[in-house]
Amino acid sequence: DQIGQYSVVVLDRGEVDDLTPGTVLRVMQRGEQVIDTVAGGMPVQLPDEPAGYVMVFRSFERVSFALVMEATRVIHLGDRVENP
Repeated sequence: DQIGQYSVVVLDRGEVDDLTPGTVLRVMQRGEQVIDTVAGGMPVQLPDEPAGYVMVFRSFERVSFALVMEATRVIHLGDRVENP
């Protein structure tokens, strides 16, 4: 599934994780795993890349709802969030 700007998302974090309405989080998209053809064909994990920002507008004990305020890349189910 793909998520874009102004979409509402559900986070598996809540008040026990100090998420309150107004909290802004950065969405990080998992970096791809590619084959390094120069160094013998070994798989290499590329670093995670920022995909946008969300703002929590409703939080409960262990779950929160957030609005995608900015999306610089397509956001996918399973992308992680972190403090900016």
